[in-house]
Amino acid sequence: MGREGRTRRERPPAAAGRWSPNGWPGRLASILLLAAVYYMAARLSLRLSLIERNVTPLWPPTGIAVVAFLLLGRRVWPAIAVAAFVVNEPISTSWLAAAATAAGNTLAPFVAAELLRAVGLRTEIDRLRDAVAIVFLAALGSMLISASVGAGTLVASGAIPGRQFLSAWAVWWTGDAMGVLVVAPFLLSLLLFRQRSGMSWARRVEAATLFAGLTVLSLAVAHSKLHLLFVVLPFMGWAAWRFQQRGAAPAALLASGIATWAAARGLGPFAQGTLFGKMLTLQAFNATVAFTSFVFAAVVTERLRAREALERGAAELEGRVRRRTSELSEANEHLRREIAERKDAERRLRQREGQLSEAQQMARVGSWEWLMPDDRVAWSDEMYRIHGYAPREFPVSLDRAIELVVPEDLGGIRGRLAAALAAGTDHDLAPVEYRIVRPDGAQRVLRAKSRVTFGPNGRPLRMVGTVQDVTEDKRAEREHRISETLQRSLLPERLPDIPGVLLAARYVPATADVEVGGDWYDVVQLPNGEVGVAIGDVAGHGLRAASTMGQLRMALRAYALEDLSPAAVLGRLHHLVEKLLPNEMATLVYLVFDPESGSITFSNAGHPPPLMVGADGRGSYLEEALAPPLGAAGLAGEFVEWRSEIPPGGTLVLFTDGLVERRGVSLRRGLARLREAATAEPDLDALCQGLLTALVEGEVDDDIALLALRPVPLSRDRLHLRVPAEPQALAPLRRTLRRWLGGIDAEPQEAHDILVACGEACANAIQHPYGAGEGFVDIDLSMREDLVEIAVGDSGRWRPHSGTEGGRGLHVMEGLMDAVEVDSGPAGTVVRMRRRLRAGATHE
Repeated sequence: MGREGRTRRERPPAAAGRWSPNGWPGRLASILLLAAVYYMAARLSLRLSLIERNVTPLWPPTGIAVVAFLLLGRRVWPAIAVAAFVVNEPISTSWLAAAATAAGNTLAPFVAAELLRAVGLRTEIDRLRDAVAIVFLAALGSMLISASVGAGTLVASGAIPGRQFLSAWAVWWTGDAMGVLVVAPFLLSLLLFRQRSGMSWARRVEAATLFAGLTVLSLAVAHSKLHLLFVVLPFMGWAAWRFQQRGAAPAALLASGIATWAAARGLGPFAQGTLFGKMLTLQAFNATVAFTSFVFAAVVTERLRAREALERGAAELEGRVRRRTSELSEANEHLRREIAERKDAERRLRQREGQLSEAQQMARVGSWEWLMPDDRVAWSDEMYRIHGYAPREFPVSLDRAIELVVPEDLGGIRGRLAAALAAGTDHDLAPVEYRIVRPDGAQRVLRAKSRVTFGPNGRPLRMVGTVQDVTEDKRAEREHRISETLQRSLLPERLPDIPGVLLAARYVPATADVEVGGDWYDVVQLPNGEVGVAIGDVAGHGLRAASTMGQLRMALRAYALEDLSPAAVLGRLHHLVEKLLPNEMATLVYLVFDPESGSITFSNAGHPPPLMVGADGRGSYLEEALAPPLGAAGLAGEFVEWRSEIPPGGTLVLFTDGLVERRGVSLRRGLARLREAATAEPDLDALCQGLLTALVEGEVDDDIALLALRPVPLSRDRLHLRVPAEPQALAPLRRTLRRWLGGIDAEPQEAHDILVACGEACANAIQHPYGAGEGFVDIDLSMREDLVEIAVGDSGRWRPHSGTEGGRGLHVMEGLMDAVEVDSGPAGTVVRMRRRLRAGATHE
């Protein structure tokens, strides 16, 4: 392999170019063919014999034999030997002389081939060493063997006298050398024609001109008596230079052949002189022609090959330079990209550091690190700010880091730190809250999280952690708890038990905000037996909204108990907000329900309208009597009211906007969804829960208050009432009794008597057992056939009658009822009364 392993692979020496026929039939055929060619060439060359019949100045069989040994190998020697013997036997004095001559003719080319193979001859003869080897080793040197053996055999056999030995030897040597010098290169050059040369027509014309000129010139010189053989040498150089071995070998064969023919005929330069001199001249000419042609051709070929190799090397070098340049360009581009990426990464890193710093500042979260082997503490900028310092104001140490902690919390921090360092394994410390006092005197509450890392030997290496300023969160949580407690305390713990009225309510606080809102509802039993129902929403959240809500609820209860109409109540509430709560605003629906007639009278101050749901499940909104919210600027305080009725089996649903308002959804759509979700569900609690399930998805953005009211007929057979032991409960109780008695078709006088008797019993149960304490009075009404039974009971202890007025109530009851029984004991007192209705009364 040449430089870089990329130069053209050289062909191996001549031995590698042998033709190797497969099998003995092929080998036999090749031997016979070689013998035939050798014999025919020998018979033709004997026509030029100069001495006897077997010494000729041109012996092509020798060249054929050398080429055969080079290409076919040593095993073809029998063909050469047999052919040489067949050729020499007829022209020799004996078969022994023919055998000796054949042996010389076989041995000389064999030695020539072995010498050429030893020096590494290439059959292309494209190197100077190949040309020199053929001329000197094969032709001039090895043919001394055949010339000496052949000439000696002629003398020994008596074919020629001894004085002609030198002449015979010279002719013999010249003929064999000519065969090697001229014929062998020509035969080897034929192998080159198997390769496609790609010769242009101009080169073909040039070659034809060259050989035509050489032929004419050689014939002219051969017939001229002047010694002008040298004039053919330029044509040899022309052939070698332009066509290398393909042209040099045929040109040498042509010039040497003509010269040999002239020498054999005694023409031109060979007309005079001795035979030895002529052979010497002929051999010198042939050697000069062969040497000039082959050497020049080899030199040109080497130069061309060197130029091709140089061009290939240059091309390869150019390619390598191009590739290297490309690689360098790619490397530079890659380096440029890496630099750009690194700059971009540094920019992003700075940006992220800035974002982290901003995020820490916004979240009030600082980070720290303690490298224990070096006892170095590092704080982020936000850590300095949390502790009331400017970023990087001073180098941080462990003592400096905890110097602001209040003494009450410092001991706990030191204890947890000691326990963490004694653990010996990596772990996260439990979050801890502690207080610090800043240099400006402000106290802050901090929440710390940390992690400790240990080395293989169990020694602590590093602690990292975060500290968050949770002062505002703690304050907000405290305010939230207060607001939530206030709101819960102001909402009714339970709805009142009103005969003939079903009530259900739901309150859902917002989950998306830690602050409580101002949503509320209330149900008030009015002194006249009617029921006041309110639902409202104070603008805003937090403690202030909850406080405003509480004030409005208490004021509404006070105004409602004064037996005012809904419009009047809202007007007074608006005046209250204007005077005492000037920066607040609230929406409110207040209605009064009459259980006897089933009618409602309501007024609306900017609140979502109540939904009336019929027994068939169809709903409609009560959009009348609408006015601006309480506290709205420019409101003159004139509210209107509207009267409507709840149909039998109907339900009135009141709600706050949190139930129907959603982000990105119009309020009209929310109201439509509520109307579609409302049903004639018999169970009011199930109805409220179903509405929440249908309209509330996921987290609640705003508080939700929901209240449902449904009038129901009183039971004719049995009715249980429980009222607080308060005098103001008597009026509603009388209205309920009147409704029940009307339901059983009692006559007016009968109804009056029963009402008076029951009122006396209830008044006694309110006055005597409890005094100023709290208690309840239970009233059981039943109807069997035409007999009305009433039981009034308490769970208190009766006090003795004072004065002369005591005991009159019992006499009144006994005078109005058919039977009165009083059962008193430690558990309380029960007054049982019975009255039979007249025959005209009916009981269904």
